[in-house]
Amino acid sequence: MKFDNNHLGKLACFTAASCLFLFATDASALDTFMVGPRATGMAGANVASVSDTTAQYYNPAAFGFMNRQKKTEEGVEKDTKVEVDNNNLGRKTWGLDIGAGLGYRQHNEFGKYIDDLSSIDHDTLSTTGVQDKADLEQLVRLANDLQGLDDPGNAVSADANAGLGIRMGHFAFGVRGFSQVTAQLRSLDTIHLGLSLNGADVATDINAVDLSATSYNTAGYTFQVFTPSQQTQLLTALGGDTEAVQRLDYIAAQEGITSTDAQGSADILSNVLNQSDGSTANDLDSNTTTVRLNGYGLLEVPVSYGYAINDYISVGANLKFMKGRVYGNQVLVFNNDSGDTISKTDEFYEETDTFGVDIGIMARMNKLQAGIIGRNLNSPKFNGPTITVNSLPVPFDDVRLDPQVTAGLAFIPFETLTLEADIDLTKNETTLADYETQNMAFGLEWDAFRFLALRCGAYKNLAESDIGWVFSAGIGLNFWAIRLDVAGQFAEEKEQFDGEDIPKESRVAGQLSIDF
Repeated sequence: MKFDNNHLGKLACFTAASCLFLFATDASALDTFMVGPRATGMAGANVASVSDTTAQYYNPAAFGFMNRQKKTEEGVEKDTKVEVDNNNLGRKTWGLDIGAGLGYRQHNEFGKYIDDLSSIDHDTLSTTGVQDKADLEQLVRLANDLQGLDDPGNAVSADANAGLGIRMGHFAFGVRGFSQVTAQLRSLDTIHLGLSLNGADVATDINAVDLSATSYNTAGYTFQVFTPSQQTQLLTALGGDTEAVQRLDYIAAQEGITSTDAQGSADILSNVLNQSDGSTANDLDSNTTTVRLNGYGLLEVPVSYGYAINDYISVGANLKFMKGRVYGNQVLVFNNDSGDTISKTDEFYEETDTFGVDIGIMARMNKLQAGIIGRNLNSPKFNGPTITVNSLPVPFDDVRLDPQVTAGLAFIPFETLTLEADIDLTKNETTLADYETQNMAFGLEWDAFRFLALRCGAYKNLAESDIGWVFSAGIGLNFWAIRLDVAGQFAEEKEQFDGEDIPKESRVAGQLSIDF
């Protein structure tokens, strides 16, 4: 049997299980979301050129330019654009949009460690110990994978949003849900692994492994991975056998373990060799490895209004009723009841009602538009829950939505072509502790032949370096008054998971619209 695939599956699938309350929309400071497929296809660059009800999120000032055409002494000239109406917002009188999007992020090397753990033959190590080079490699990989998962930067998060918006003239009304959840290892039990390994016996087994087909040479061996203090630590665990420590170091180097990971690997190897003696006290059922789920669901009901001061400048605002739920759960990964505990995650929450205020400004001149949006300027706060785990209270932090500010600049040489660049002027917290987002985004839209919109873009999180550039693409099909839009995003960097290379970040979105 591989390294307990059922338990690893639970750990790897916490993101999917978390969706029990992602779409319950029943909410941690708020991350930046990709709202609507137009913005998703343009990598989120929409603050200066938004043209539908998602202006409630990206810039409500756009509503001020809608239903606004050139005036004469006799009144309004039919179908006559204002000269600086670059994307023809003035023709829009009313519309309705309904859409949704969801995505995930793999932080650092979470997927790699989970994937590698699932390939380790736990039964062989437990029953027969180290018998050959493959077993020795598995022992070293086991230690490295466990120390990697213990790094708080390794986690997986998921987000989702869905909404309905209606616009009429300069007003808009809507309802939209936002959710984000993170699964992160809180504590790692490296003692109760159910391995029948004893330091002195393992040293004998390691020394008996045939390494003649490798470059290993015991005479004058130079350590490549473990420091002198780590060598002493392992020497103690292996009953003072220097040769066994050298061989562990050699295999660690061959497996790509770096000096950065060496201490964690040495600690875990020492624990395994000192404690895993095959007794029932050390079996896997007694393992206390814990995963912590942090998440929120936020329901917003915004009322929006935009006012064009003149043909060039418009201001807009949202007043939002907000119902927020802060979720929290802790799960013993190797507990037989962990599946039931996960399924009840959506029951562990604290709910708060409050309101929020957003303000946006949009300015335009011939072929150029600029915008800026400030969200949640009043810093609404939501109370965190306290749950009971093993008869002990476990509190979760309150959530305050700090103000977010994003600016954008769009070049619109033709009504059918838009190029935009946006940047977050604030760093935005997420459900992953100490992880922030601050996106720089570039997007393009070409409304080819007016019935097919092609979109692409790219964005990068300037606040972190674990994922890199994320690329986007999307299309829109315009059937007169009805429009269908879809889009997707994928990170340039990939991580192996379940034997497949998948993007470290990915997202999809879709929307159906009626546009007049």
